[in-house]
Amino acid sequence: MDSQRIARWPNFSVASGNSTVALTVLVLVFAGAGCSELRPPTASAPSGAAIFAEKCAVCHALPILTSLFEQNRGRPPGFVYDALSKGNMRRVGAELDVASRRAVAEFFTGVSFASKASERDFSVSPACSPERSRFDWEDLAYPSWGRSVRNLRSIPGGSGFSRDEVEKLAVQWVVAFPESSQLRSHPTAAGGALFVGSHNGSVYALDQETGCTRWHFKAVTEVRSAVTIDVDAGDAPDTARPVVRAVFADRAANVYALDAVTGRRLWTQSVDPHPNAAITGSVTAHDGMLFVPVSSNDDINALDPQFPCCTHHGAVVALDAKSGEILWRTPTVAEEPEISGRTDAGTAVWGPSGASVWNTPTISEDRGLLFVGSGNNHSRPATAMSDSILAIEMRTGRIVWTYQAQAGDAWNAACAFGNPTSCPEPEGPDTDFGATTMLLNFEGRELLLAGQKSGMLHALNPGSGELEWKTRLADGGAEAGIRYGMASQDGVLYVPSTTQTSDGSDGTSAQPGIVAVSARDGSLKWSTTGADLCLGREPCEGAVTAPPLAMAEVIYAAGLDGVLFALDRYTGEMIWSFDTARSFDALLGQTTRGGGIAGTAGPMYANGRLFVSSGYGQAQRPGNALIALAPDATR
Repeated sequence: MDSQRIARWPNFSVASGNSTVALTVLVLVFAGAGCSELRPPTASAPSGAAIFAEKCAVCHALPILTSLFEQNRGRPPGFVYDALSKGNMRRVGAELDVASRRAVAEFFTGVSFASKASERDFSVSPACSPERSRFDWEDLAYPSWGRSVRNLRSIPGGSGFSRDEVEKLAVQWVVAFPESSQLRSHPTAAGGALFVGSHNGSVYALDQETGCTRWHFKAVTEVRSAVTIDVDAGDAPDTARPVVRAVFADRAANVYALDAVTGRRLWTQSVDPHPNAAITGSVTAHDGMLFVPVSSNDDINALDPQFPCCTHHGAVVALDAKSGEILWRTPTVAEEPEISGRTDAGTAVWGPSGASVWNTPTISEDRGLLFVGSGNNHSRPATAMSDSILAIEMRTGRIVWTYQAQAGDAWNAACAFGNPTSCPEPEGPDTDFGATTMLLNFEGRELLLAGQKSGMLHALNPGSGELEWKTRLADGGAEAGIRYGMASQDGVLYVPSTTQTSDGSDGTSAQPGIVAVSARDGSLKWSTTGADLCLGREPCEGAVTAPPLAMAEVIYAAGLDGVLFALDRYTGEMIWSFDTARSFDALLGQTTRGGGIAGTAGPMYANGRLFVSSGYGQAQRPGNALIALAPDATR
């Protein structure tokens, strides 16, 4: 598709409800692209182009979403149909009958359901032999997003790569996921297998050494969470194998538990019936319970001036690990939303809303507490637990303490893209706690560390919520600050900055890149600017947009430019880098490309291998390559 023509779409006013204008634009763009939906519809066949222009173009013609057209061209239309039926676009799809959803899916992809190209194949690698399909549950190399319930993203000192081994890293195997242009599920490792979700909702158990497929499972829609491995010995005799669950969540707020050996579904639980509910963080497992962070698509839907923003609020939900039964649900907004006014377009304004929990719960086993960070409100009034750290009693869901870093913050995507009608007045700074908290012991005390999109790093007393210290490490803002996660090793914190530029106007020296600070007081130990991490390419974003991973001698991190790099843990010196934004030969014989590395899917280490997911279509740097690297003895 002609990306130049796509880029001009925002010049057309589709927000006014003039579907004729929008349809004309879409027809011009897709003319000659082989899209059968542009033929005049029959009485029994609705026009996908017309429905798209009326229901979808108001958002999909905006710069933030136009790249999705290129990414979806040629895919099986079932991918889009799933999104409209039960996935992240189910709010819009609920207004359409089956025939209309099918017509939109064909229009969006340019592929007819009647064609051979519509057939879906979820395989990513050859099936494993019986020998490669065996699981050893003594091996729990990296069983959850943060490796432990403290979410330190740290490899024990005796494990990991030495500096010498780092310089010998080479690609061992690559897989490409079907129907994918972004990889946002952080890989985990246990039993000799690699567990990972994907863009179309497929979840895989792959052999770590060879990449062959042990099993595959198809969820309803995109799986952004990591797959958490929950080992439950229960009351089984010593001769029986333990019950091991592979637990994850999808963007439609469904939580799944599978038999980790076979991929067989044990149970599924919807944790929020709201049509805009989503799960973007990962599930934390502890002591027979699962703790689920609930976020939202409300803020994105606010791009549509006709959408009554907003009624969803964040929450943490506890489930029984064996049955999936909901044990408690703790919302981040205590008040129920009400109509508080109308926009200039006459659309009802609802509130309060938002305070989503985008991150993975962190647990203090001794205190019986879990910790999460909340986001901003999506509409006014702002509330007391937005942009906050919450401590919640694990057994009851009772909120024990809160720490609010930014009061009065109400923001949604309409503030930054398209028609600003639904942007709250006054517009907030959008300084969520998007990054997962970390709980660490250091010099005889325990600290809870929380990075914020304001660029501030906060150190709290986990028992009381009292602030111990805070320091600014990055410029803040909607697309800046500390967004996705940090790592810690031996009392040093490794904090990435997604800021792309810094003019020093606030009197700080904050720069894009990664910094190392002392857990004692937040004092700087070293910093590496993003410009040094781009391998000389221009333009260089420099934003470190994936959570780092700490080892004894090395820190691994990656960024929006697609570069995976290793830094000396003590000095910040870059000792190795690898450009993933290029072509690779995948295990099924096809060629695939990597792209940007962003979101919560960062580098992961298990059993002598480094794994990284490359591709972030949301930021218009699509890619589709899960890469396994290991030291090459011949180098």
